[in-house]
Amino acid sequence: MEELKKEVKELPAVAQRLSLECKKCQCERFFIVIAHTAKTSAKVECEVCKSKKTYKLPSIKKKVTRKRATRRLAAEKQAGRYKELKEQLGSGEVIPYKMTSQFKVNTAINHPKFGIGFITEVSGHAIQVAFEDVNRALVHNRL
Repeated sequence: MEELKKEVKELPAVAQRLSLECKKCQCERFFIVIAHTAKTSAKVECEVCKSKKTYKLPSIKKKVTRKRATRRLAAEKQAGRYKELKEQLGSGEVIPYKMTSQFKVNTAINHPKFGIGFITEVSGHAIQVAFEDVNRALVHNRL
């Protein structure tokens, strides 16, 4: 069985046997490849209980996608902006956040879920607040 556990870099051929963990049997069993469903996945069937599952090739290395890189850059930018606002406004009075309260720009608020943030914009019944991780739109001045 040890020789079957070696790393597979391409999908095994149809009707070939693989040693995998069977969830239904709750132990390691031989599975037979029934069909290839994609370039990196195949439908397999347990030889003992006949349960079917999808086998996916183990990923060697995750690629950093453009979306992940963009999110990471946005998070770093937001953290920098939060620190900048914190330095500008200092450690003045921090007001607890309530939807019924009215707030002004450059006020520090303490939100029960998101923590301390700084108000960057006020418009109508909405405020833009810069928290350490992300900017959020919150409601204010609601009666």
